[in-house]
Amino acid sequence: MIVQPQHRFMFLYPFRIANLCMIIATGLHVFSCLTEGRPLIRFGPATKLALALLGFGLLSQYAGVFQTSTAWNGYIDMLVKNAYTLILIEAMALTVDRVWAVHTTLAIASLWWIKGGLRLSAAGATWGMGDRIMGPAAGLVQDPNFFAYMMGVFIPLYFYYYRHAHKAYIRWGALAVTLFAVFISLRTGSRSGMIQLFLLGLILFPRLVREEKRALAIAGLGLFLLLPFVGEQNFERFRKIPRSIAAYLSGTPELHMDPDTYSSMERRTKNTDTLALIKKHPLFGVGMSPDERLFAQDYWGATGQVHCEILMAGRQMGLIGMAMHVGFLVIPFLMGWRVQRRFGSTWPALSGLGFMIKLQAIMFGLGGLFLPLPWHPILMILAGSSSALWSTAGALDPSGVPSLSEVPAETGEETPGLLPAT
Repeated sequence: MIVQPQHRFMFLYPFRIANLCMIIATGLHVFSCLTEGRPLIRFGPATKLALALLGFGLLSQYAGVFQTSTAWNGYIDMLVKNAYTLILIEAMALTVDRVWAVHTTLAIASLWWIKGGLRLSAAGATWGMGDRIMGPAAGLVQDPNFFAYMMGVFIPLYFYYYRHAHKAYIRWGALAVTLFAVFISLRTGSRSGMIQLFLLGLILFPRLVREEKRALAIAGLGLFLLLPFVGEQNFERFRKIPRSIAAYLSGTPELHMDPDTYSSMERRTKNTDTLALIKKHPLFGVGMSPDERLFAQDYWGATGQVHCEILMAGRQMGLIGMAMHVGFLVIPFLMGWRVQRRFGSTWPALSGLGFMIKLQAIMFGLGGLFLPLPWHPILMILAGSSSALWSTAGALDPSGVPSLSEVPAETGEETPGLLPAT
């Protein structure tokens, strides 16, 4: 799902490898449940919300106000598959070890993005009339803004491995990847990505000053050496952020607008028209993939992709869709916060995992204000794994849990509540 090798190796397209992987995972899960006597579905908070999403999504697909064609389309396909992925993850992640494995898989797979970003930057593969890198880093990362969005989401995950890995080479490798992710985000020239980095800095900088002064110094030096390669035109875009925000809030067009100011005004129009369309059809929205000709005359801005996830969810499924989108953000934030607090003094690695999940939820909430995919696969994976984590870790007694440093490396067994040594 993350690497999507078919974009690099075209001969893989006919094999439908994503569908094949889901079929194999389902078969293995069913076999495991039958042999171990476990239920097929684990009805945690995320799974319940995903089942509701499936129901209302299919209702919108087949009974939407402006849904003139019930043919299967990309929007409903993504919703169904991502919701199903969430349900599978929550059902299969029965131990803290398995939740950790989910996030480790994400981290390792996303190294493909890091490699792609560095290669695009080195090759000078830029987009439009500036220094913004653009290219097929991966299927989920097809444009600069989305690339920066994903870097903002994954930086907390890389930082977690720097903080809690046992082996020095993993810790310093994770710090290097974190630094590269920051550089790639800057190299995209994405203003929304810059806002994500700013908020991440506000949250992490005090912790780094207190606990990781050496890492802060090394990261600062590395970033200083990489900044000259970001590109002057990207820095110029970042300097225009206050002006773009002012233009968006005022809604007053200028006589001679630069592309960034025009983009802000266009986003305002699309958001305003989409919100008006949602108010017109508040309960169930207008359809998963509606016939836009039926409302384009009155709500031109609501056509095409609306670059705001919660508004896109509202267009598809009304206030119900917007509430469910918020729910998928609240679940990882709340579950991560609970795990962080519950194990803060007894199990630092697990507490750090909770903090990382909480921080990723914040990055999804912020970055999603500027992107058009409400049922993002990584968000659904995060919601499923965090719900599974709390269901498992919440039943443990914090006072009786050994710290990770006391866990024997390589026991050969998967023990609920014990993270494998890294």
